Amino acid sequence: MWDTNWRDTAWSELNQKWDLIIIGGGITGAGIFNLAARKGLHVLLLEASDFAFGTSSRSSKLVHGGLRYLRNKQFDVVRESVKERERLIKEAPGLVNKLSFIFPGFTTDATSQITMSIGVIIYDLLAPKWDHRILSPNQVFKKEPILRHKELTGANQYYDASVDDSRLVLRVIQDGVRSGGIALNYTKASSLLKNAKNKIIGVIAEDQTPENTHPSLEIQAAVVINASGPWSDEVRKNVNGTPRLRKLRGSHLIFSREKLPINHAVTMLHPRDGRALFTIPWEGVSMIGTTDLDQQDMDKETSITAQEVDYLIDAANFAFPGRNVSCDDVISTFSGLRPVINTGAATPSQESRAHQVWEEDGLITVSGGKLSIFRVMAADVLNYISNRLPGNPKFDHRDQIFEPPPKKPETSNLAPDTWLGLAGRHGQDVIPLLESASPASLTSIQPLSNLWAEINWAAKQEAVVHLDDLMLRRVRLGLCLPNGGMDHLGKIKNLIQKELGWSDKRWKKEVSRYQDTWKKYYYLP
Repeated sequence: MWDTNWRDTAWSELNQKWDLIIIGGGITGAGIFNLAARKGLHVLLLEASDFAFGTSSRSSKLVHGGLRYLRNKQFDVVRESVKERERLIKEAPGLVNKLSFIFPGFTTDATSQITMSIGVIIYDLLAPKWDHRILSPNQVFKKEPILRHKELTGANQYYDASVDDSRLVLRVIQDGVRSGGIALNYTKASSLLKNAKNKIIGVIAEDQTPENTHPSLEIQAAVVINASGPWSDEVRKNVNGTPRLRKLRGSHLIFSREKLPINHAVTMLHPRDGRALFTIPWEGVSMIGTTDLDQQDMDKETSITAQEVDYLIDAANFAFPGRNVSCDDVISTFSGLRPVINTGAATPSQESRAHQVWEEDGLITVSGGKLSIFRVMAADVLNYISNRLPGNPKFDHRDQIFEPPPKKPETSNLAPDTWLGLAGRHGQDVIPLLESASPASLTSIQPLSNLWAEINWAAKQEAVVHLDDLMLRRVRLGLCLPNGGMDHLGKIKNLIQKELGWSDKRWKKEVSRYQDTWKKYYYLP
């Protein structure tokens, strides 16, 4: 996909007129890029950092309808989300996977349990499907022995889906590249080009790689789309746009499965304020989140606060009182920003998750929304500008977005579940990955479902520029292994140094950068 010389080749092709330039390589930009490329449009995606660097690698790892949004009567958002969830489960098996949720009820809060029972019915009807049940206390004990037993009256069981969010972004972009688009990470749209009428007609692209071998370039397009998520207002300063986003921080803690041995996702209400949170089994670990707080500053990355750590640990000890969870048990943390349209709601949790599309001096901005409806958002923004595109194409959020992966080779000895996950993460690349792998590398990186071969493949074919791209987004070692996976750096060096052409000096610099990044943004404050 992206071999040794791909970046030089891509830069050599930039100096031409494009139908569409997309600023932002998160899931929203990826979806727009994919659908546009599939229609045969001449489309370019630019990402200032790594693909999925921002919100789209720091989500709650769910493709879900947002059951809690029913409380705020956001029925349209929930309806769109549950329908997309069902499509993605069918279209991307192994990447988007059905996940069972249990919502326990207690005598201390009978009203919430009744409300939840009604809510899951509405939730399924919006899909539409019928896939929920009420569990007795004994059934709950059997399914989740460590769950709080005191005053338990039973539980509602329902279903959403889990996802590796950064792999979702990468696969959507890669399938767009296969359709003819060009996508570049570490390439910043540093400013916008304007014509004599003060309308946006392109961007100035700047190389952000350490080598910085490509000079800044003016690139023109019929349409420029701002899909930069939490940074959308910063891009809009080029057109004197007034701030429209309310940036909300959501933070998570990750524990070993030994510390929190859960079999299902658990929905729970925080004992302090009644907010809904989740504990989710994901990639061999257990994750608890999320918070919902206003973020004032816009540092390059965001991190969890001590107050959020205490808040989430309190929730864990309430839901799982026998596990004695403490800061000492935390493997990693991560924190992301939701780009929510500011409606002035009294609390962050009351803000709408609906998305909006608007134009300012020719610049098209799409923001708000949520990961689960990225295809809906992509179709909406492309239809908004279709009269400015060749052939006035029409887009449907039911349009295909994934190239189906090939069938498992008869010669492969991989277990069915291992093959399914590998094919889900890599799509069309799964066969070349296997063909390039040594037998020794076709073993799993415990507790993750990934194979060691995926680390070597990422270095060869997945646009890795920095070590943190690999450790935090291509394969989630930095989230799921103790000490950010740094105990395995010797083996990782042997797998990637030659492929990336890094000298020993560069390797040491990358290790230092990764250690600083992990300690500052992915561990305890």
